[in-house]
Amino acid sequence: MSIRARQINRLVFIVFLAASAYALARALLPDDDRTGLIPWDKAKHFIVFYGLSILASLALPQSRLHRIGLVILAYGGSIEILQGLVGRDASWLDLFADACGISAAFGPMLVSQWWRKAARL
Repeated sequence: MSIRARQINRLVFIVFLAASAYALARALLPDDDRTGLIPWDKAKHFIVFYGLSILASLALPQSRLHRIGLVILAYGGSIEILQGLVGRDASWLDLFADACGISAAFGPMLVSQWWRKAARL
């Protein structure tokens, strides 16, 4: 089994890291109780993790999507644990919304990959 070098799009990876850090900061800072542009908390989780998934897939084009998805989901789980430690509400439903955002981003990509593989056979 050969080890192949992973190609990383550095610019997009930096944007991904910045977006991840911003999401972590917003999740751990005290909630300001403003409604904002998106009033429903679960929609915010969905959108953030959808965006992080897209950025990660663009930053790491040679990586397997299911591995990226699992790492991002673990990141979401870590955020929920940390929220419980800093006095914010930790919720399984938030983690489920994170998983839905990841699935919505990667689902069409995986189907496209499967179709391309089937067309080559």
